[in-house]
Amino acid sequence: MKRLALALVLCVAASCGSDPAPPGGAPEEEGGAPPSGEGGALDAGGDAASACPRKPREADRPRKVVISHPFKAAGTKGTAFEVLDLSAAGALTKANVTFDMGTANQTPIVFTPDGAVGLVAQDDGSVGAFVLDDAGVKVVHAAFTGDFYAHAIVVDATGTRAFVLDAQTDDNGGGVYELAIGCDGALTSKGRVIPGGTAHAMTLLPGDPTKALLSAGKAFASPAGDDAHLVDLGALSLVASGKAYGSGNAIVSSVAVMPNGKHALVADDSAVAGSRVAVVTLPAIAPVQTLTTEYPAAVVASPFGNAALVLNDDSTDELTVLSYDERNTAAPFAIKGRVAYQFPKPQIPIAAAMIERGALQGRVLISENLAVRQVQFTPQGDVTDVEKFSVGAGIPNIVGVVGVQP
Repeated sequence: MKRLALALVLCVAASCGSDPAPPGGAPEEEGGAPPSGEGGALDAGGDAASACPRKPREADRPRKVVISHPFKAAGTKGTAFEVLDLSAAGALTKANVTFDMGTANQTPIVFTPDGAVGLVAQDDGSVGAFVLDDAGVKVVHAAFTGDFYAHAIVVDATGTRAFVLDAQTDDNGGGVYELAIGCDGALTSKGRVIPGGTAHAMTLLPGDPTKALLSAGKAFASPAGDDAHLVDLGALSLVASGKAYGSGNAIVSSVAVMPNGKHALVADDSAVAGSRVAVVTLPAIAPVQTLTTEYPAAVVASPFGNAALVLNDDSTDELTVLSYDERNTAAPFAIKGRVAYQFPKPQIPIAAAMIERGALQGRVLISENLAVRQVQFTPQGDVTDVEKFSVGAGIPNIVGVVGVQP
């Protein structure tokens, strides 16, 4: 993931567009002290987050897809975002709507359950927040900051709270922070709620979204060496912890839990070890197996419960399908092979967002160099290549991250 900036620009300059190579100015890596700017403890506009739970809209409907464009023409940092239309049948089209916040090039854009509020971690450690409605897009916070340095964001099942993952060490304020989401989309920082540091990835449990699987070097008073934690987001407490890797040198890019809640996948995209995906049991966390697959930028679990998908980045540029059989307790996952591409091969697949309901259940949107690819999980355990939607040519059209309304 940290190699995205250089790889994207080189890809466009070398073979993926017509613009000349940029002179430099690629986005910096995350780290350091929190940036200055909008304060974290902002008034949420008089709206109590608990007063407006955000219920999911109808499962079959047109949706909005939002992508970031993290570069300007000269290769310097870009702050543009673009809205695409996704029909109820799954066809992408340009909406001709753009807006600006910060630079986003690391983790997916996430939405409240009603699809009204979008949030994204930005490369200066801030959180970008916007509202989508019939009138268009309203930027609520171009760069919301607090004591955190945002690496990734998870929205809870009610849509009234978001959790910001800070990948810094505990001494530098790393851990998980809570944000209240107001009825108008405004954010209020509630401070650090899960101490421990190096919080890289987290996902809600499919059967119980009040709990989450967190990949972090520590959570609360977890035993030393444990790097996978089951946390209660209501009580803000540790339920269980264990080792996915336990070596301390993993940099986890993504975690995914299978719909049955029995196994989770933990992807390590570090330069030191990396190129591996650990499998752990749930709810008692214990390592089961480790799969070798190149530079896993993201991992997605099929809603049909029989497969998973790995995005391989850093010049590997592949999509790898995993099969899943819960009855095989010693090795429940196996590498099935690459997706059978019906369109040109992936180019720097970085982030993925999946639709989990309705006729498009199992549709995964993937941000690529100059495109958004759609693939589809099938009930039979396959992944089919549906579309590679071009968003344009040249450096300003490079796609960083993606999100889709639930």
